[in-house]
Parts: sequence; C-alpha cells; structure tokens
Amino acid sequence: MNTNTIVGNDRLSIIGTALTAPRTTPDNIAEFPVRDVWTGREYLVRIDADDLAFPVSAGDRVEVRGEAGWTVPGRSWRGEASRTLLQAQDVSAGELLLAA
Repeated sequence: MNTNTIVGNDRLSIIGTALTAPRTTPDNIAEFPVRDVWTGREYLVRIDADDLAFPVSAGDRVEVRGEAGWTVPGRSWRGEASRTLLQAQDVSAGELLLAA
C-alpha cells in the first residue's frame, strides 16, 4: 500500500489535482474529479456545495478527506477513467502540500 494515500475502514485521505472545476448538482452537491498525485488513481469527489470553502479550478492541488464508495465506471468514448466515489467531509487547498 502507498504510504501517502491513507485508507482505513473506508476512510480515505488523498492529495491530488482537480481535473475540472466542480459542477453543482440540483441537490446542491459539488462534484469534481481528482487525480491522486501518488498513485495516479482518479476519484470523483462529492461534497455539499456549502461546505466547499474555496473555489476549485482545473489544475488546482487539493487535499481531500472522506469516505470511499463504489467505483463509477468510465466512459471510454469520452476518454474517462473509472473513478472511485469519494464522499468528502473536508477539501483543503493544497498549493503548498507537497513543498515539505
């Protein structure tokens, strides 16, 4: 197991790059894909839009903590990879996360 991605009892903490800006669903959930910088694995991050404390743009570095869910199949005709759903409790800006 990669020591930089923390997994335990479906709890997950990743540092990654937002692939797109979040889109807000009709039920006020912000969703956006994030690629883990350590494993290259993609996650579909979901968080209550009111709990997203800062704007996220494509290319932004973020740290996400939450609970892993099912795998969302990718759509090959759109070049999408399969992504693990990550129900986030916390999303932090990560500009300096890898500087240490």
